[in-house]
Amino acid sequence: MERALRHISVERGHDPRQFALLPFGGAGGLHAVDLARALRIPTIIAPTAPGALSAVGVLVADVIKDQSRTVMFVYRAKEIGRLGKVFSEMEKEATALLRSEGFPRSRQRHERSLAMRYRGQSFELEVRKTTGDLAAEFHRVHRERYGYAQEQSEIEIVSARLRSFGVVEKLVQQKIRAGKTKPHGKVNGRKGTVVLYRREELFANSKLITPCIVTEYSATTLIDADCKARIDGFGNLLIEIR
Repeated sequence: MERALRHISVERGHDPRQFALLPFGGAGGLHAVDLARALRIPTIIAPTAPGALSAVGVLVADVIKDQSRTVMFVYRAKEIGRLGKVFSEMEKEATALLRSEGFPRSRQRHERSLAMRYRGQSFELEVRKTTGDLAAEFHRVHRERYGYAQEQSEIEIVSARLRSFGVVEKLVQQKIRAGKTKPHGKVNGRKGTVVLYRREELFANSKLITPCIVTEYSATTLIDADCKARIDGFGNLLIEIR
């Protein structure tokens, strides 16, 4: 799990210390503190019903259609002018497809991008800017990913890509009542006492005694003594790593 987190953060040029960790799944909360500490992530946000987070995501996620057209254009003004027609054709197709699934034009969104590379490279990078100085944007993206740019090299546009969204109505966020949270039990061991909480009994703006275990129907969250834990207005469990 630590290697997977490093792969999507450090290896992509992101500093984990500038982010929060959001664990989900039935066992995510058991490992969250150890993983955050290993990566020096300062904050954990444990959402309500984490074991059902994927299911909720399916219900509220937008419908997405991806298209890609291979063009193999050398970066020249004449070739760049042909991209508009390619994107227009893809958008027309995507619009009709989403409409057939119940999404009117007002609930559709289309995002264009380009797959670009230096001539001779065997891999491409995605560039989300599709107008203006594309060469400068590609050099910037390449430098951001790999630490350098070959500004004298010829650039190829391998493919035009379109991501189309059928926008789904989002769930209304519900706040929980404020109050003082009391533990419902504790476990005594040779190394100390661990406090037990039920997730459904937590109140907004309250602080938890640590070390503690927070139980709920879909998950269990373990918080050690070196952490601070509190509940926000929407029932999320906020854990600060010390």
